[in-house]
Amino acid sequence: MKQGTNPTKIAFVGIVCSLFISAAVGIFVILIGDFDETEIKILLTAGSLAGLSILALPSLFHLERNQYITIARVGILTAIVGFLAVQLVIWSEGDIGGEFFWKTVVTIGVLAFSTNHVLSLFMARVEKSIIAASRWVTVVAIATVAIFILYVIWMDEVPEQTIRIFASVVVLDGLGTIAFPIIVRLSKIK
Repeated sequence: MKQGTNPTKIAFVGIVCSLFISAAVGIFVILIGDFDETEIKILLTAGSLAGLSILALPSLFHLERNQYITIARVGILTAIVGFLAVQLVIWSEGDIGGEFFWKTVVTIGVLAFSTNHVLSLFMARVEKSIIAASRWVTVVAIATVAIFILYVIWMDEVPEQTIRIFASVVVLDGLGTIAFPIIVRLSKIK
């Protein structure tokens, strides 16, 4: 790799390129195209490429800095495998896979999203222990939500007694995700 080139820069270039491609294809389809199946598939492919780039940014950030290497590798790998699974769905003709295939695809998506979600929280430098504790509470909430979703997917049931607890953890996950960067920013204002 050349001096000055890093994974985050490559991802940003990928995001910008995929967004330009998506925009160009979208404009073409809207103005000139007839919304045929191939045009729609190309548009979906370009959009999913942009999604992959955005999803993988926290992993790339940490790989570049040699932090949380194992989880960052899991984040990149699951994002790429998820992207490839989406491409298989977009470009295949007819019905693909059965129940196991779809459960696997959703599992990979949940792992990619939750892993990179956690890594996004660790992008901020935290100096105060109370803020670090709030980050860890949010990480536990993210992991709990992911585990519950995976349980429901693979066990084909939703334990009725845990739905309220799960919904509460989802609210805590959302609160931590939204409030954490604001709290970090406020803690640095003098």
